[in-house]
Amino acid sequence: MKKILFAATFALFASTQAFAIFGVGAHYATNLGTLKGETEPINIGQLPGIAEINLKREEASVLQGLGFKVWLDVLPFIDIEATFNMAATRYNTSLELVTAQVAGVGGEKIEVPLEYKPEAPYNMLFDKASPIFGLFSGDVSITYPFDIVPIIRPYIGLGVSYIASLPVVNKKFAEDMGPALFTILQQDPSNPENSSSEITKAFSDAIAKADYKTGIGGHAIVGVRAKPPVIPFAIYANTKYYFGGDIDKKFTQGIVFEVGGGLAI
Repeated sequence: MKKILFAATFALFASTQAFAIFGVGAHYATNLGTLKGETEPINIGQLPGIAEINLKREEASVLQGLGFKVWLDVLPFIDIEATFNMAATRYNTSLELVTAQVAGVGGEKIEVPLEYKPEAPYNMLFDKASPIFGLFSGDVSITYPFDIVPIIRPYIGLGVSYIASLPVVNKKFAEDMGPALFTILQQDPSNPENSSSEITKAFSDAIAKADYKTGIGGHAIVGVRAKPPVIPFAIYANTKYYFGGDIDKKFTQGIVFEVGGGLAI
C-alpha cells in the first residue's frame, strides 16, 4: 500500500512540477538566411583615368547571435512566450575602379575595400570590419503543447514579430555617399589605398546615418522545453520560420534556431 501511495504521489508531483508557470532564459540564435552577392555599376562622378566604377558585394549567409525569452504556461491548452533575438553576419564589400584604356593599355581593376567600425551592440562581436548585416526581432508566440512525457513539453504555434534590419550596402547607398567618395578619390584615383583612412571615415559616417528597415511580420514556431522536477531550471530548443516584415529584398529569410535555458518556477 505504501509503495502504491508513494508511486502515485511521485507521479502527481512529477506531472505538476515538470512545467513551470513562469520562465526566463537566454539562448544562442542562428538564422540560415542568405544575403545576395552582386556587382553593380554606380555613378559618383567622372574620375580622371577611371572608365568605370562598380560596387561589389560578396554573398553572406548564416547570421549568428543571441536572444532572450520569457514564457508563461497559462493553461494546459496554451502557452505564451515573448522573445527578443539579435543576429548578424558580415560581408565583404568594395569599390572596383576600372582604369580607362589608352592605346590598348589600361582596363585594370583596382579594389577599394569598404570597412567601418561597428557601433553598439555589434562592436562586441567585431572591431574594424566589413559591413555587417543584422536582424533584430521581437516575437510574441502562442503555442499549443503536447504533454507526451512529464518532463518534456513539445509545442507548435504561431506568432507576430516586429523585425528591424540594418541597411544593406547597395547601389543606392553608394551613390548617396557619392559626393564624399568623389572628393576623396579624385586626389589620386590610381592609388586609392593612399586614402583608405578617409574612405573608412566617410563610409562609417554614412553607415551611422542610415536608417534601419522596420516592419511587422509573423512566424511559425516548433519547439520543445524540458524541466526536471524540483529543479527551477529548464532548457529549450525552437525552430522558427519568419514571413512578412520590411526586410531588404537582397536578403532571403531562412530558418531560425534557438537553443538555450533559464530559470523556471
